[in-house]
Amino acid sequence: MNYILVVSMIAVFLIGFIFIDDIYKIADPIEFAEDASYQPCYDNKLTQALIYGDSDFCIDISQTLQRHNICSEILYDINQLDKSCPYKFLIAASKSDLDNLTICAIGLKMMGINKILAVCNKQYNRKIYEENHILYLSADNLLASDIALKLLNIREK
Repeated sequence: MNYILVVSMIAVFLIGFIFIDDIYKIADPIEFAEDASYQPCYDNKLTQALIYGDSDFCIDISQTLQRHNICSEILYDINQLDKSCPYKFLIAASKSDLDNLTICAIGLKMMGINKILAVCNKQYNRKIYEENHILYLSADNLLASDIALKLLNIREK
């Protein structure tokens, strides 16, 4: 009886190990089709930008960048970041400076993105952006076109 139990447990473990990716997809489905702002573009002719944030401001940034032929993708949740995508630009436009700094650090150190632009929401956090060599814009009266122009200047360098 114990042999049957041990063999069945090993079989379950091996089946789970073989099909772990499929099991994970079932357990944690990501349905981007319902999200109208998710617009992946993997055309090599266009420059790709990742925009992180959860406001309508990010949608405005994306539309402005698309007018300048810069394809962009909006990310609302930092946990859904695909670190294997070859982004050339990162814009952190969340309302939280901590989130912006975190996504900038991930983009710089783990993804190798050199052209990063962040929105600094609180003036007392400017020093943190400067110490980490993150280019930032102040959130006061900031427009999507300001970010697009700054990004275009970075693009030319």
